[in-house]
Amino acid sequence: MVEAVITFEERLSVALVFTAYLISLVIVGLYARRVLGKTRIDKFVEEFYVAGRGLGAAVVAFIIASGLCSVGTFLGGPGLAWLLGMPWASLMGLQIFMNFYILYGLGRKIGIVARRIRAISFGDILFERYDKSKLVALLYALITLVFLIPYCSSQFIGSTRVFEVMTGWPYMIALALTGLVTIFYATVGGLRGVGLALLIQGVFMTACYAALVGGVWSRALADYGSLIAINEALIKVAGESFMNAFRLPPMWLFSMWLIFNIGLLALPHGLMATISYKSVKAMKRAVYIGVPIVTFWTYGIWVGFIGKLYFPDLKVPDHINPMLAIKILPAGIGGIVFAGVISAAQSTIATMTILMSSAALQHIYRLFINPAATHEQLKKVSVWLTVIIGAIAFILAITQPPALEYIIIFAIGGLMSALLWPILLGLFWKRGSKYAAIAAMIVGLVTYILGKGGIVPLGTYFAGADPCVPGLLFSLIAYIIVAYMTPPPSLRTIQLFWGAEPPKEEVERSET
Repeated sequence: MVEAVITFEERLSVALVFTAYLISLVIVGLYARRVLGKTRIDKFVEEFYVAGRGLGAAVVAFIIASGLCSVGTFLGGPGLAWLLGMPWASLMGLQIFMNFYILYGLGRKIGIVARRIRAISFGDILFERYDKSKLVALLYALITLVFLIPYCSSQFIGSTRVFEVMTGWPYMIALALTGLVTIFYATVGGLRGVGLALLIQGVFMTACYAALVGGVWSRALADYGSLIAINEALIKVAGESFMNAFRLPPMWLFSMWLIFNIGLLALPHGLMATISYKSVKAMKRAVYIGVPIVTFWTYGIWVGFIGKLYFPDLKVPDHINPMLAIKILPAGIGGIVFAGVISAAQSTIATMTILMSSAALQHIYRLFINPAATHEQLKKVSVWLTVIIGAIAFILAITQPPALEYIIIFAIGGLMSALLWPILLGLFWKRGSKYAAIAAMIVGLVTYILGKGGIVPLGTYFAGADPCVPGLLFSLIAYIIVAYMTPPPSLRTIQLFWGAEPPKEEVERSET
C-alpha cells in the first residue's frame, strides 16, 4: 500500500543506492565464504557459528546493537510511537544500555567459559552449567526456535514494507527481493560474513537515520517554530491523551520496562556476541562503541511521534518512517534512508538465523539425532539448517501482521519468561541445579503461554501487566524452590564456572 506519491527521482535513487548496497553484501558473503573454504574441516563449525572467536570491537558492538535494535527500533518502534503517543516514545529509552548490560554484565564470564568448553552456541554454556543436561539443552533450543522464528519473520515483514512503499511493487515481490540476499550471505558466510555485513549495515543505518531525524525535526521546527508549538499541534491533531505519558496502565508500562531492559539479557542473538569476541579489550571497546550508537537509534523513534502531525490517518502504523522519508526529505536522500531501514532488518535476520541454526545443530541434531556425526556431516547440516530456518521465517512473513512491535514484544516476553533466571542465576548462583533450570523454563514458558493466549486472565490478576511479569515471577519461585530441594551442581561444574583454572579434562579438550 502506497500512501504518498513517489517521484521518478525517488525511485531512481532507491534503485541506485540499494543496488550498490546489495552488491556490497554479496561481496562480503563471498569473501567470508573464501575464509570458510580455507578452514580445516574439524574447525568449520566453530568458524561458521562464532567466527573462530576472533571478532573485533566494532563487529561485536554491531552484532549486539543491530541484532537487538533492528526493525523494531527503525520501523515498529516509530510505528507504535505514532499510534500510542508519549507513553511509547518516552518508554523506549530503556534499551540504550544493552551493550553495557550484555557485555559488562555477562560477557566476561561467558567469554571465559566459552573458551574453556569451545562453545558454539549459548546453549552450550547452559548445557555445561547444568551438568550436561540434555533436557536443559533441548528446552533451550526449542524455546529459542519457537520465539525467534516469528521475531525473525517480523524483520522480513518490516524490510518488505519499506521496499513496498518505496517502489510501489506488490508485497510478495518485495518480500522475495529483500529476503533472498540476507539468507544468502548468512548461509555462505557464517557469523564472519554476518559480522562484516553488520559493520557495513551499522554505519549505513546510522548515517541514514541521522538524515531522517535531522530532516524531520528541521521541518517540524520550521513549520511550528518551537517545541511548545509542536506539543500544542500534536494535542490538536491526536488529543490530550496522546501526550499523556501515564495514560496507560502502570503495570503494562512496567512490563515494557522489563521487556526492553532486563529482558534483553535473555535474548540468545544478543548473547551470541559474548562467545565470539577476540579479547577482553575488544569487549570493552564494543561497549564504548555500542552505547552511544544505540542511544541515537533509540531516540530516533521520536520522528514517528512527530510524524502524527503529517500523517494522522495511516492505515499501517509501520509505514510512518517510510512516509516521512518521502514527504520530508529530498528525493535522493529519501531513497538512501529507505535502504538504511531495510539494512536494519537484514542485520537482525542474519544474526538470528545463525543463532537458531547453531542451537538446532548443537542441541537437537548432535545430542539426539546423530551424536556420532562426522565433521563433514556437521558442515553440511550447519549450512542446510541455516537455509531451512531462514526459509521458515521467510514463509511466515506472508501473513503480514499490522504492527511489528507487538510480535517483537511477544518474542522477547516469551524468551525472558523461560530463560532469564536459568541464565542469570546459573551464571551467578552456585546453588542452582539442572532440575531448577528445567523447572524454571517450563513454569515460565507455560505461564506466559497461558496468559498470552488468553487461557488464564493473568492480566486481570496482575493489574494489566503483560504475561511476562507473572511468567518471570513464577519462573523465579520455581528455580529457587527446586534448587534447594535437589542436589547442588557437581564439583566439575563449580570449578568450570567459578574456578581460577578449568577442570583438567577441559584443558586437555581445548588442546586437541
